[in-house]
Amino acid sequence: MSNKTKSKNNQELTYQVVLSYKVSHNYPLKTFLTECKDKLNISIDIIWNNIEYTKKGYPKLPKSNEFKRNLRNKLLENWNYASHYIDGVIKTAYSVLESWLSNYKRGYRTKTKPKVERLFVRVKTTLIKYDKEKGEIRITIKPRKEYLVLNIKNEWFFDKVKDLSIGEIILKENEAFLTFKDNLNYSDKEIVVGVDSNLKSLDLFHPIEGWIRVDLTELHRLKEVYDKKIDFLKSLLKKCPLRVMRKIERLFERRRNRVKDFLHKLTIQLSRLFHNAIFVFEDLNKRKMYKNKYFNRRIDRTNWNSIIQKISYKTIVILVNPAYTSTTCPICRSKMESQEGQVVCCNCSDSFNRQLVGCLNIFKRGLGKIKELMGGSGVTTTGTEVSFRKLMTSNPNVVYCVDYNGKYLIRVG
Repeated sequence: MSNKTKSKNNQELTYQVVLSYKVSHNYPLKTFLTECKDKLNISIDIIWNNIEYTKKGYPKLPKSNEFKRNLRNKLLENWNYASHYIDGVIKTAYSVLESWLSNYKRGYRTKTKPKVERLFVRVKTTLIKYDKEKGEIRITIKPRKEYLVLNIKNEWFFDKVKDLSIGEIILKENEAFLTFKDNLNYSDKEIVVGVDSNLKSLDLFHPIEGWIRVDLTELHRLKEVYDKKIDFLKSLLKKCPLRVMRKIERLFERRRNRVKDFLHKLTIQLSRLFHNAIFVFEDLNKRKMYKNKYFNRRIDRTNWNSIIQKISYKTIVILVNPAYTSTTCPICRSKMESQEGQVVCCNCSDSFNRQLVGCLNIFKRGLGKIKELMGGSGVTTTGTEVSFRKLMTSNPNVVYCVDYNGKYLIRVG
């Protein structure tokens, strides 16, 4: 995803955007990848057998330098490839177990050891040589003996990455996922935009234009239509299971592809429309919102995390705590009461739209977080002072929707 680095003078905070692209290859890697998978499962076994449990029953992974050194030496036995691959294997093993640990603490996993079945390996930058002029990427398999060469000179994305530094590569049997790093500077951005993620819209607070809504009704409708078709086919499973399952798989694939296409266009058009903005989103967890079967189905149709993930590849994204964003008065900070889709503040005696209050509070939290990250210097808003009361309206100032054939969002209201 992305990393943040701060300079020595504590004034400039850079945001590292990682761009990822897929290329195909015909190099015979199955034996090599199989051995990497075996080493990965051995690494998981060794770490798993050395897990300690606290008094509260929480697992604690062994992370001492001595343990990691012994683990590395153990995995290097009978290893015929570059030793740096073992470092990637250990890193992947810890990533798998950290993910299991996080879900186990939340009650989503049991004490069942994870097992890796897919063939892949992470390639460290120390094993990669990138010739920017020729567009060639040379990956060491066996030092001074065996190399994999990928030529990206004629790939569609070459012009975008030719001046960027290459990052980690993930190798699979017939394809490779390449990553390139691009640095963005917080001080280069002029605007902070707060984004409130809702079931059928993204509500944005812009410090100059005020309340902006991006309509996601089409995305919700798309998922709903496919879900109804899939539910109908599931009712016919007993009559002809094989035929119905094939149709269900095709529908799932079409649904997934159409949703992915919509999200790519949405995030690209959003980042182009606000090219000088830092986007602030809520760090939402769907599972904590579940209430009943009907509402849960509607929540599952949202793509909040996917939108954040995709737009973070294109611009700077900040996540803030979502607690009480829609029930805290943006003027006096007191708790507000809900009333027929509105929220009412008893202290201010004002009534505001719930979505507007949500995106405004997210905007303010994002400003505070950026100011903290930048050592108190904050972020500019094109020299204007934000007046919240003037921007509080009963309806969105602007409404946009995704343009399937264009570069920018369509203004519809």
